[in-house]
Amino acid sequence: MRAHVELIHENDYIWHVGELPHGEGGVHERRLSTDEEDGSSSLALRFDSDWGRGPGVPHADTEFFVRSGSLIYGGQEIGPGGYLQVPRGVPMDWIKIREGSSVLHWREYGDCGFDVGKAQWSPASARWETAVGEVTVVDSNDMEWTAAPTVGPITPLYIKLLHRDPVTNFYTRLIRAHKGWSDHRLAHHPCYEEFYTLGGKMAYNFGDIDEGTYCFRPAGVKHGHFVAETDIDWIIRSDGELINWYTTDEWVKWGGTATNYHEHDEAPVISTLPVRSRSRGPWSGDGM
Repeated sequence: MRAHVELIHENDYIWHVGELPHGEGGVHERRLSTDEEDGSSSLALRFDSDWGRGPGVPHADTEFFVRSGSLIYGGQEIGPGGYLQVPRGVPMDWIKIREGSSVLHWREYGDCGFDVGKAQWSPASARWETAVGEVTVVDSNDMEWTAAPTVGPITPLYIKLLHRDPVTNFYTRLIRAHKGWSDHRLAHHPCYEEFYTLGGKMAYNFGDIDEGTYCFRPAGVKHGHFVAETDIDWIIRSDGELINWYTTDEWVKWGGTATNYHEHDEAPVISTLPVRSRSRGPWSGDGM
């Protein structure tokens, strides 16, 4: 259970003391969205001093993405664009984040719990029997942009795939749209879709998107009317394979003609007003 958040700007949110147990150093967090049923959270972190934590085992699928500053994992340092993913129950090495760094942080399917490695600690013995996968460390600056598949005559988006779960197809990726990219169709998906805007500007039926704008959209919520006013980059996460089902001839609030999902009982859900932050202004309901 997570609320439909669309759109908020992180600067409208307050800072809380960071919830990163067993770490040493000063860290604050903005809570972009949370799931109070299982502890899943999407957070923007600010490090007020050098921060570090020793080896151990996280209770949630854990991700860090460096916006500015740097992160050191097990001796490997990654700067802006660096990405670290640790599956729940998989032992991780020590981590250090430099003072002044700005980092996006996600915990999925679990809370902030962390089992600290003990003396004579063995990662093999500490790994949970249910754990799947291994630690991923990526410098996205070393990756090439790949054109995404499109449905219809739409100029492609470009992707850098940071991580994909081999069992669930849960994925995290960077997305780039070039200036002038547009799509006026209304889409919905069988999975949730979450994004944080890293730079650029886009006009959108829920409001203008610019750097620091965040969205968490549950499965089935219809959205669309995109026009990139500049080149724009996001980091995007989904909890399954993202399939675009398009609706045309939409009615005032909901309904319409299914264009490419006729054989599925996957009509878009009726959306209530999403959570919005102050600077995004009122939402007209356009597109729903």
